[in-house]
Amino acid sequence: MIRKYQVDGYLDRDLRPRPPGTLADEERHCNTPMEFWEPVVVSLEPGDVLAMRLERTRTTYRATIAAVFRTLADWHARAEARRKREERQARRFTR
Repeated sequence: MIRKYQVDGYLDRDLRPRPPGTLADEERHCNTPMEFWEPVVVSLEPGDVLAMRLERTRTTYRATIAAVFRTLADWHARAEARRKREERQARRFTR
């Protein structure tokens, strides 16, 4: 999850780019735990359940595929809404 956050450019809660002042803090806060992070094992279990656990642990966290899909769909919808809003604002200010 942290890697995805880094690849996306450390977007804020509303999926907007962070200002330069807080961007450096976000990079530092994400790089520190990555030094200790263990690989995550993801498996598909019966009943369309995703199971995730750290590589060397027994504690497994489970979520249905539907719940994961809803979360991803929500993220996508918010990103699209933000993109459209920014396009409208850009058109409004360029007139």
